[in-house]
Amino acid sequence: MILRSAFTLAALLALTACSGAFAPAPAERQSTTATPPARTAPAIARAAPETRAAAAPLRPISSLLGQETAQIDAQIGAPDLIRSEGDGELRIYRNTACVLHVFAYPRGPNTEVRQATHIEARTPDGQIVGADADACLARFKRS
Repeated sequence: MILRSAFTLAALLALTACSGAFAPAPAERQSTTATPPARTAPAIARAAPETRAAAAPLRPISSLLGQETAQIDAQIGAPDLIRSEGDGELRIYRNTACVLHVFAYPRGPNTEVRQATHIEARTPDGQIVGADADACLARFKRS
């Protein structure tokens, strides 16, 4: 009989714990909208971080769009390959890290002057570079 009573008591306690009957009243709960306490500075003084020369910001690869091919050559060097495609041309620039494909077409009535209309950055094995396209452009010489 004592064993049966102990088992019943244990079962009731387990059920009571799951029911949430002992949850604090709403007035006792802490508000989530209260402002956190102000933080104070640490007691140990830290040395100021070393100041380094700020790295030059990356030029976005899109900065080449609309530029004439001569302007692009002046900025990143002569192309490794120029392939004519109808009125336009594909200009390929290579370095050890990536390959730029610049598609240039004539603007206006002067068909001799071509401007960049589309640019792709690729790895040396041909995969299209996504977020690192600007870093690819930075690896070419600057004017």
